[in-house]
Amino acid sequence: MGAHHRESRYTLSTGTLSLKIDANHSRWELFRVAERINPKRSFLFVSTVLGRHIPVRPRDHFAAVDAVVEQIPDRLLEGPVLVMGYAETAVGIGAAVARRISRRRGDQPTWYQSTTRHPVDGQSWASFSEGHSHATAHHVMRPVPSLLYGAPVNLVLVDDETTTGGTFAALIGALREGGFPIGRILLLTLTDWSGGGAVQAVSDAAPGVSVDAFSLLRGRWSWEREAAAVLPDVPVWTGAVRSSVWGPDRSGAPLLRAPRIAIRMGAADGLDRLADRVRPADRGAPIIVIGTGEHVWGPMLLAERLEQAGAEVRLVATTRSPILLGQVIRHKLTFPDHFGLGVPMYLHNVPPRPDAHVIIMTETDANGVCPELRSHLGRGQIVDGAAQVTEFGTT
Repeated sequence: MGAHHRESRYTLSTGTLSLKIDANHSRWELFRVAERINPKRSFLFVSTVLGRHIPVRPRDHFAAVDAVVEQIPDRLLEGPVLVMGYAETAVGIGAAVARRISRRRGDQPTWYQSTTRHPVDGQSWASFSEGHSHATAHHVMRPVPSLLYGAPVNLVLVDDETTTGGTFAALIGALREGGFPIGRILLLTLTDWSGGGAVQAVSDAAPGVSVDAFSLLRGRWSWEREAAAVLPDVPVWTGAVRSSVWGPDRSGAPLLRAPRIAIRMGAADGLDRLADRVRPADRGAPIIVIGTGEHVWGPMLLAERLEQAGAEVRLVATTRSPILLGQVIRHKLTFPDHFGLGVPMYLHNVPPRPDAHVIIMTETDANGVCPELRSHLGRGQIVDGAAQVTEFGTT
């Protein structure tokens, strides 16, 4: 059990963030504070166990997720369950929560679906906005019929952190507007800074529905803006469009795509053969697996498989989140997005030509890994959306 009622202050270039920790059930340092390049909110809680901005060992990621899930009483996990994670940051952690819940529930089906910022015509079903984000629009693809038209479904909403609960409430509002049959609602986060506000916001959005929240750390925050500070503009990329957006996977290998369309947890993932194909000849060589944008669940599972085989593995993912360099973000590469949509992407805390065997997983073909990213990494392997492995760089 960590310290209670600890207060901290972080002086940033545009103001001061004050934190008060009310309860800490974690053995990890769960977050660090960095600066967003965003006029709507100047600070960012950067998770140390998420595997998005800071490389993480798969076993540490899954252990933190499991520690949250184990707080949930069995009675709250009875009946149909749909777990949902938020694009892009919480796609992987949401799937990890769903896997753990599925293992607890045994033969009872547990479904997982993430929101997405890459809607597809004919598949889009609901949408909502995340007010403080660098990319506000979220879309929900049409749920599977057994969830949409069956008995009330217990929703487990997962994010790495919550500050107000507004994003949770916005998703609930979109689901209710679409006629989704909601049973009870569980909110799962690594860190909950809402001071009870998340439960209240979701309760207001779904009157009469039972709402519970679980996290490793609970606390509160306040922000005092520096009056003279000049707020930054969100970066814009004007590069060329090179590649089409994703399409629903038809190959029977859903882990080669982000789980935007609901997947049933517990099925074989088919990653053993892929792990054998990408494992370096030097079995003792460190490995860094890099997910791309919303495509992080398959990469996390591949990283776990390699770690279980005895390798020293870290996972990180490219991201849309614009963050300032500093003590938390030591290295930063900016490059055009993998789909060629004109969105700036970033790779954080991976130095140029890292001293590790690099494996990048992309939903696109290998061309979705642009020359700037390849040059930064030096050499490695690309696993594309068709499970083809392409070598890049020189020996």
